[in-house]
Amino acid sequence: MNSNEEITLHQVLQIFTKRWKYLLLLALVFILGALIKHKYFPMYPGTGKLIIKDVRNSQLQLVLSSVAGPGTENSGSDNSKGDDVAERAETILDTHEYYVVLATKLLQVKNEQNNQALKNFFKRIEGSENNPEYLHDVANVLSGMITFSAAKGGVLVVNVKTNNRELSVLIVNEALATAQKNIVDRELEDLDRAENYFTLEIESVRARLDVIENSTVKKLQKNQILSVDVEKGDSSRYISELKKNINDTKITISNNQSRINSLTEKIKANGSKDLGVISKFNESSQIKMLEDQNVDLQIELKTYQSYLRTYESQKTGLVPMQYEIQKMNANHDFEYKMFASLNDSLARIGLQKTYVKNKVDILERERISKVRSSPTLAIMILISLMLSQVIGMFSIYVYELFRPEAP
Repeated sequence: MNSNEEITLHQVLQIFTKRWKYLLLLALVFILGALIKHKYFPMYPGTGKLIIKDVRNSQLQLVLSSVAGPGTENSGSDNSKGDDVAERAETILDTHEYYVVLATKLLQVKNEQNNQALKNFFKRIEGSENNPEYLHDVANVLSGMITFSAAKGGVLVVNVKTNNRELSVLIVNEALATAQKNIVDRELEDLDRAENYFTLEIESVRARLDVIENSTVKKLQKNQILSVDVEKGDSSRYISELKKNINDTKITISNNQSRINSLTEKIKANGSKDLGVISKFNESSQIKMLEDQNVDLQIELKTYQSYLRTYESQKTGLVPMQYEIQKMNANHDFEYKMFASLNDSLARIGLQKTYVKNKVDILERERISKVRSSPTLAIMILISLMLSQVIGMFSIYVYELFRPEAP
């Protein structure tokens, strides 16, 4: 063929149409292959879903937060701003240890239920079940069959594809149950470590408090301080109220005096000039009001002090044991506050463990009625037709390109 000759599109079409039998035969071969694949080598995909709750989608967490108090209301706020809980769960589950646990569970189900699909699955894996490395080999196979994908709203999707419908359903459902247990156990493990820490700290602080209380009791016995009747409790409260009123009155008098001094300085700064404005809000009127109020407060203060002296003199012989204990324990206020704080933290860990136990739920299990061969027969035939024609035309083109010309 001369290189200067041009080939028209009509000539190109004639080249391909002359070999229509070859294209048809190739299409039939590919369709037959698709039918054989669909009939004897099907693939059955199974899908399951887990929902992992956090403060954004868990009513239980909100209830526990309100029970625990304001300290835990924002306990999960950092999670909502960070990476998604489903992505973290995907990272935790997509490990060899998880697949080993799943392989152990499937082997147990096979032995207990005598399931034929699982028997056929384990037969394909070489080795003995008594071999310690056998479970690791099964785990490697499972890791290639199972995929995790994180969806919105804390949903984790588990996908499995096998050549047996029943096997796909079994693996998906066992993978969901194992994943749920794995995530919960991992978080409970962290909380157990924290709980053990607080328990040991509480025991240590309680031991110190026992020493303090024993020392206090010995001091009370040494000073021969006895407890009083119930009446003394009311007396102690009344005396405390009087002392509080005296303290509040003194503070008010001090504040008024400071205000008087400030207003006096302001009048001096203005040159002590009388502006000729008569108002109860000017400096002189305010000073007069504050001085009158201080006079009344001084009278009230003397009355309170008189009541206090009279009442305390009447109760001189009755020294309350509880008051003495509180006075002695005032030097150890830090230990008591630490003890209360540790107990509060331990209680909140208990509430958090309650939440974690219900944090992961199986949203959707796989059912055998849903599992269908994928891709469908129609799609497989369509794909086989397209592939056959692309391969056929390419082979015809290559043949015509390199076909030797007749002399």
